[in-house]
Amino acid sequence: MNKKLVRDSFVVGAALFAMFFGAGNVVFPPYIGLTAGTQWFTGFLCYYAADVGLALLTIYALLASSCIDRKEGLFHRLGGTPAMLMMLAIILCIGPLLAIPRTGATAFAISFAPLGYSSKGFSLAKVLYSVAFFGISTLLAYRESNMVDAIARYLSPIKIGGFFLIVCAAVVWPLGEINPNVRDARVAWNSILAGYQTLDVMASLVFGYIIVNALKGKGYTSGSQKALSVGLSSLVAGVLLFIIYGGLCYLGATGSGLYPADTEKGALVSGLVGGLFGRASNVLLAVIMTVSCMATAVGLIGTTGTFISQFSKGRFSYRAVAVTTGLFSMVISNVGLDSIISLAAPVLIFLYPGTLAVIVLSLFDKFIKNDNIFRFATVGALLSSGLSVLEDFGLPVGLTAMLPFESVAWLDFTRPDFWHCGIFCTAGQGQGLISGSRRWLICSRLTEPVFQALRRQFCQSICRQS
Repeated sequence: MNKKLVRDSFVVGAALFAMFFGAGNVVFPPYIGLTAGTQWFTGFLCYYAADVGLALLTIYALLASSCIDRKEGLFHRLGGTPAMLMMLAIILCIGPLLAIPRTGATAFAISFAPLGYSSKGFSLAKVLYSVAFFGISTLLAYRESNMVDAIARYLSPIKIGGFFLIVCAAVVWPLGEINPNVRDARVAWNSILAGYQTLDVMASLVFGYIIVNALKGKGYTSGSQKALSVGLSSLVAGVLLFIIYGGLCYLGATGSGLYPADTEKGALVSGLVGGLFGRASNVLLAVIMTVSCMATAVGLIGTTGTFISQFSKGRFSYRAVAVTTGLFSMVISNVGLDSIISLAAPVLIFLYPGTLAVIVLSLFDKFIKNDNIFRFATVGALLSSGLSVLEDFGLPVGLTAMLPFESVAWLDFTRPDFWHCGIFCTAGQGQGLISGSRRWLICSRLTEPVFQALRRQFCQSICRQS
């Protein structure tokens, strides 16, 4: 195997890890360990599968469909304009309208809360922090060709080293005995839900395109080289996430006898790290959280710049979009994050079912010859989720009650009619991938009380700042 390819794949894999591992990824694992107690490993595996598993599955789907270096991504089979509009909506939603401002706001909240600074309201400290945070993030993302290398060179070593230090300390000096009383009656389900809330599935759709461009810039242009290098990079990121997620879950479990189950997630992280390192934890946590969130911000700023520049066919340059995105995110993180989240959340909920439909179908890309299968599945998913969003706003639509399996609720953003009218119905009738009896078996196993509860819980927490 080419040693240079392996080395470059490790560098890009470290950058991919840094882009994926943001604020939500930090706060969820310790809380899972806290509430799961002796079942922390089960919670960790479920969380990892729902987060990293789905994200890597998306990248695999990109490779399987041979579209990882196309700006339309997995949506290319929807047709030119619909594909680009789907990608644009996703990028805006996980970029300047939601995820990028939240990186700065969350980094400030977790880093400076132990020092007595409030993350709520306007303050000079928050303004100065956001100026520095987004200024450096924009600077690192300013050169499109060097963005991934900048993350790998400047941010990844600090990020990986900091969290490895925390994990090693948690293993060597555990905070206490793991509480034998499991305080979460549904460890597996709630861990899956937490993994889903990271929204890394959405991010992987665009990060895949970014990393393949970075690898192409290093000279890997053939199909086999791209597949091998992307595969190795994803493996590196997956292994790093496995180690750190597992360590953070274990850290939370060792604190299960010290903190109540209703401890706020950010405060829990601060408390656990403080228990390991004492007063030095304030500085350590501030540095690690700032770098962690900054790496994600850099990746998303670069992604937004790349796509909008290509979407506008060069009318807006990459650098102009990157700078504008950084400035916009800085302002929103200070004065209007909650309002932006409330506006972006319905859009995200609307887009998720269609995205999942395309991801699942792309795994069978070679066997599905008719593009209409993708189009009908996506339209069916978006139609049902759109109606559900309208009803959540209080509009008397009433049409969802007429759709098949309406009484069976999945997660907040996906109603059962998405499964029936979207993926399974279209795939089953169009290509015979999933038989009607099999479809019925899947749907019949979804019991209404469980999934209604999941729907309510997800609705309350999907876009709430962790």
